Amino acid sequence: MLVRAASARPVSGLIWALMCTLLAVACVAVWLLPVELQIALRWQAASWPQQPWQLWMASLAHLSGPHLLVNLLALLCLAIIGSHTGCRRDEVMAVLIAWPLSNLALLSWPQVQFYAGFSGLNHALAVMICAQSAMKFIVKHEFSAIAFLLILMLLTKIFFEAPWSEPLRPDTSWGFSVVQAAHLTGMLAALLAAALVYSARIFFTKAVVE
Repeated sequence: MLVRAASARPVSGLIWALMCTLLAVACVAVWLLPVELQIALRWQAASWPQQPWQLWMASLAHLSGPHLLVNLLALLCLAIIGSHTGCRRDEVMAVLIAWPLSNLALLSWPQVQFYAGFSGLNHALAVMICAQSAMKFIVKHEFSAIAFLLILMLLTKIFFEAPWSEPLRPDTSWGFSVVQAAHLTGMLAALLAAALVYSARIFFTKAVVE
């Protein structure tokens, strides 16, 4: 029993790390495509119903090399943290659910006409780490200091960005407007997805026991 318990944690962490690795490879692969194809993959408010793949592919497309690099570095950090805290299949499933929802929710702001970048999904990944750690604290009373610091950073960041009132923020250092609304939609989509996945897990667990 002890051997099985000890081996389960690394395996669950590997599942999260594998997902993050595949997402990073996908971002690089899209960056290597011709510019015309990259532009076609961006989410656009006017054309996504005819091109629904934009809901997924927009997160993998980037507007510049530094834009891609910063998001990949953030993804690397989240891969390490998530593996350390023990994110597993439930969290991976929730991220996959939140992925298109976070981009679709950008329709809440008419001024956001297009979007590209992994920042929204990075915020979703961060929220999933916090949600997983919160569930572990509720069920097993295991406290994760790193997850606690992460949620404080996220809440502070989103408070000062205030994306609900400033969904787009011009940034001369980037050379384009930052879609701050994507940070909020990523977080909210992850919370919704986490609630769905964890509720389903509890329901099926009770059904099996009964």
